[in-house]
Amino acid sequence: MDASVSSPNPTEAPTERPLDFAQSARVVCRVRSRPGPVLHSGVNVPAFYLVHALGASVPLVAGLTLFGFRALACVSIVIGSAFVAALVWRRIGRRGGQLQIPQVLWLALLLGLMLPAHLASEVPTPSATHVFTTAPWPLPAAAGVAVVMILWLAGGSGGRFHPAVYTILLIGSLFSVLLNPHWVLARKHILSGDVLNAAAPGAISIASEPWLRRPTDGGRDAFWIVPAAQWLSLYTRGQIPVDRGRMPMHELLRDRMPPLEDLVVGGHPAPIGCASLIGVIVGGLFLMYRGVIDFRVPLGVVVSMYAALLILPVPTVITETGPYYRWFIPREPDVGWAAAVTFVNYQMTAGPAVFMAFFLATAPSVRPLVRRARTLYAVLIGVASAAAQLYLTVSLGPYIALVAVALLAPIIDRWFAPRTLV
Repeated sequence: MDASVSSPNPTEAPTERPLDFAQSARVVCRVRSRPGPVLHSGVNVPAFYLVHALGASVPLVAGLTLFGFRALACVSIVIGSAFVAALVWRRIGRRGGQLQIPQVLWLALLLGLMLPAHLASEVPTPSATHVFTTAPWPLPAAAGVAVVMILWLAGGSGGRFHPAVYTILLIGSLFSVLLNPHWVLARKHILSGDVLNAAAPGAISIASEPWLRRPTDGGRDAFWIVPAAQWLSLYTRGQIPVDRGRMPMHELLRDRMPPLEDLVVGGHPAPIGCASLIGVIVGGLFLMYRGVIDFRVPLGVVVSMYAALLILPVPTVITETGPYYRWFIPREPDVGWAAAVTFVNYQMTAGPAVFMAFFLATAPSVRPLVRRARTLYAVLIGVASAAAQLYLTVSLGPYIALVAVALLAPIIDRWFAPRTLV
C-alpha cells in the first residue's frame, strides 16, 4: 500500500466540515501551542490575533492622532512589559506552558487602548482636585505585568475571564483618579504635540466649541477639559454641584456637555482606544467582515443598552434635597423625547460601551459557544451596562457589566444547547 495513503500528513485539514474561525481559535488556544499550529480553517493562531490587531489599529491610529506621542508611549509600555512578563511566566509551572505570546500581545494591546495617554509621563500629572507626587508611567508597566499574571492564573486560555477587563477594573479600583483623562491635542498640533502641554487644571473646564473649530489656547499644544463621562456620572448619581438650587437635565446637556461631534468624530478627552467612536465602529466592522466576531454580540449590546437607558430611572432634575428619579424619561414633560435621546446619545458615546461591544464582549473566552445563545448574552450585557453607567460609573460601567454577564455564559449555553431526540 502506498505510504502516502496509509500515513496521512498530520498538518492537513480534516475532510469533515470545518469549525468557524473563532471556534477554531478557541480550541487551539486551550492546548499548549506548537510552532505554527494550523486551525481547521487553515489559519494559525498568530494570524488569528493578527486580524484582531488590524481591526484595533483603527481606533489606535485615532488615539495617536488626538493624543500624540504619549499615547504611543503608553501602549508601547504596556505591550513591552507584558511581553517581558510572558517570557518569565511561561517558565513557571504547567500553566506557564499555556501562555501564548500572540495572545499576550493582543491582550496587552487591548489594555493599552483602555488607558489614557497622560500615564506616559515622567513627571507628576496635575489634577484639579488631587496632587500627585510621583510620575504615573510605572502604572502602564505594572498593568502589562498584571494582565499576564491574571492570564496565567486563568490557565492560559482565560477561562470565563477576560484578563484585560479584570486588569483595568483592578487599576480603576486602586487608581481611579489617575485614569480620568483631561487632555486632548489642539487641531494644529495633532500627532506631534505634547498632550500635557495645556493650561492649568480648571482654567478651561468645558468645551463649548467643536474641536474642529476651537482656537488654540495661547500657543499651547492641548486643552484641559473635564470629560463628559465625569459630568454624566456625577449627574446620574445625584452628586453634581447645583448652582441655582436645581439642575434639570436640559441644563446639564446645555451647560456641561461638549458638542456631540467631539465624541463621535474625536476631539474630547478619553482613553486611547475610545478617542473616536467612528474609529471604534470602523475597526469593529473590519472584524465582522473578516468573520472573527459574531455580529449578534455588538448589535445586541448597543440596541439593548440604548433601550435600557431610555427606560431605566434617571434623574430628571437635581435639587438641593437630592435627585428626582423617573422611569422612561421621554414621557416626562420637562424632558421630552429630544432631551432624552440627546442624553442617551451622550451616555453611549462618552464611555467605552461601543469599544467593549466590538473588541471585548466578542472574545471567544467569554461569549457563549452556541450561536443562538449569543443574542441573549448580548442583551444582558447591554442592560447591565446601562445600569452600571447610570448608577456606578460611566468610565468603567461597561467593563463591570461584561465581567458579571460572562460568568453566566455557561448557563446560557446550556439553555440553548441542541438536544437529541429520544
